[in-house]
Amino acid sequence: MAKMRTKGQGKQQGRRVQRGVSEAGVMPVNTAESNARGDQLSTALLFGSLLLALAVIVGGVYWGITSFDAAYKSQPIDWLHCIVSSLVIVGSFFLARSIAWLAMFGTIALASRMGAWKMVETVGQKGPLLRKVLPGGSPWLTTALVQSQVNRGQYDAALAACQSEWDFYSADEKQRTNLGTLAFTAGLAQQGLNNIKESQVWNERAIEILNKSLEQLSQPQKGLVAKFASTQSDQALGQLRMQLAAAYFNNATIYFNSNDHRRAKENYKQAVENAKKSPDFPQRNEMVKFGQEQLARLKHS
Repeated sequence: MAKMRTKGQGKQQGRRVQRGVSEAGVMPVNTAESNARGDQLSTALLFGSLLLALAVIVGGVYWGITSFDAAYKSQPIDWLHCIVSSLVIVGSFFLARSIAWLAMFGTIALASRMGAWKMVETVGQKGPLLRKVLPGGSPWLTTALVQSQVNRGQYDAALAACQSEWDFYSADEKQRTNLGTLAFTAGLAQQGLNNIKESQVWNERAIEILNKSLEQLSQPQKGLVAKFASTQSDQALGQLRMQLAAAYFNNATIYFNSNDHRRAKENYKQAVENAKKSPDFPQRNEMVKFGQEQLARLKHS
């Protein structure tokens, strides 16, 4: 299932839609300096949370070992306390890992919201190093990195990161579902470099993966957990449709410019349908209007 994205990343995604809508094909680039205050606050959040994770693991291991030692040396051996102590040691590792994951996710969310792209990219660059440690792997972290890089016009760096992540995870069917946003962003990077064919390849990958993720999220979920997750699922569905709309629109434009009107019409139709079902985002109305105008022109094609 597609990973959850931060609100700040959602806003960045909305801005990128304009690139697909632009008939001139000119990709706007964010030239603003990174928000220094945001960098400072997100750094403080990261290190504060990592210190908490360290305290949890040190405290848990220390208590577990001392408790286990005392229980084992007692006469008779207190096996119950030995088991509990062992569970505490193991549990402290998992809890510390979860806190570290939340630290990185929270840092990305805060930095994205405040426009502190330096911190977003600093943390995002650690993704490949933490693939075996982070719950769910590193796709979400690398996605945050490449979204920021594309937003700043660093297309080559973004593509290198995307390709590395794709090569590592794409053969894993479970992890592949987390690469939809990454593939879409790679398509934008190729578009920024005016590599139209390569952009289309990434767009097609994104459309395939995002449609599968959309199908999974659209299936009715049963049980208590589903009730609590319903709001988040609705938000995730909206984000997926927004990205699908942009990916279809970019593909439609490529097909239209290459005079493949049949495929252009199919992709414009999908772009309009997904845009209408997605939450409001910058240029949504413009995308729908332009897509409908193109469909009218292609009506008899």
